[in-house]
Amino acid sequence: MSRGFSRVRRALLAAAILIIGMACTTGAVRAQQLEQTLERVARGLERGDADAISRLGARAGISLDIDGNSVGPLGPRQASAVLRRLFGARETIAVRTTLVRRVGGEPQRAFAEITWNARARGTTVPEQAKFFVAFVEEDARWQVTEIRLLR
Repeated sequence: MSRGFSRVRRALLAAAILIIGMACTTGAVRAQQLEQTLERVARGLERGDADAISRLGARAGISLDIDGNSVGPLGPRQASAVLRRLFGARETIAVRTTLVRRVGGEPQRAFAEITWNARARGTTVPEQAKFFVAFVEEDARWQVTEIRLLR
């Protein structure tokens, strides 16, 4: 009887280890995918590429809060138009991700802060702002749901 119990315990332990391993692998893959999407957003900010950022939008669109004007959720074309106005007035000096957090939920959600150093075109006076970017996991990919410019 103790042999059977021991086999059951070993089988349960093996199953638990397998499940924990799978969960850790899934979490690592999700984290890597989030980092890749965040890098794409940061590159888009660095280059002033509104279309590249807009293509990362969630199915429901992207809500934008730029210079106190809140709009959205917007589809890719409309989001690009709003971001193009922002990038048209400024040139980027540097972009740096300062915070990334996965907050869980179903579907999975996350947010990031990106520090943006820029200057008005034709000037030498730098200004610093932060972008708050919210993400949702859709179809096993992280998509942007919201972008707020915080000054």
